[in-house]
Amino acid sequence: MGRVANITALRALAVVLLASIPARAQQAAAGPYFLTLHVAGGTGLVALGGGYRLAHERLEPELLVGYVPRRLSGSKPLAIVTLKTTWLPWKAGLGDARWQAQPFTLGAMVNYTTGKQFFLTNNTAGRYRPGYYWWSSAVRLGLLAGTRLNYGRTGSTRTAAYAELSANDLHLISALTNRTLRLPDILTLGGGLKQDMR
Repeated sequence: MGRVANITALRALAVVLLASIPARAQQAAAGPYFLTLHVAGGTGLVALGGGYRLAHERLEPELLVGYVPRRLSGSKPLAIVTLKTTWLPWKAGLGDARWQAQPFTLGAMVNYTTGKQFFLTNNTAGRYRPGYYWWSSAVRLGLLAGTRLNYGRTGSTRTAAYAELSANDLHLISALTNRTLRLPDILTLGGGLKQDMR
């Protein structure tokens, strides 16, 4: 009788474990994905995209596709594709467990602007003598620092509002060679919203 009870208990345990596999797999696959709506900041007038949180939700790599209308680009509408990573070193509660501040964030990005007027290298453009332009007009590398306010609980759906100051490689090098440039000439303000998709 004891042996039969043990076998029945083992079978029941096996059924429960097997039945929980799809639920666990679905939970693992859900992950901390997020969608982003970003405004300005060197990624276009408006950009949409998303990413995935890593390193205990302290690192956020994401892909954004931005748009610049004709009236701001000077010629044709532009598309800007941006790979961006933000590091969030710490967060602080604001009394209510649903509100959290991340007072300081750091990040880096690289973006590519489409269009025939932009080139990867001057040599591939074929419009200027070799060495005339030492930089790429299509690709920009940038650094950013910002702040963020989160609403929602960790492990559930959250919304974050953020603001960032960024500077790209061309602006930083120009600041080193042209002392008349001021911080507003070098820095670009951007911001947006991030929504978890758990």
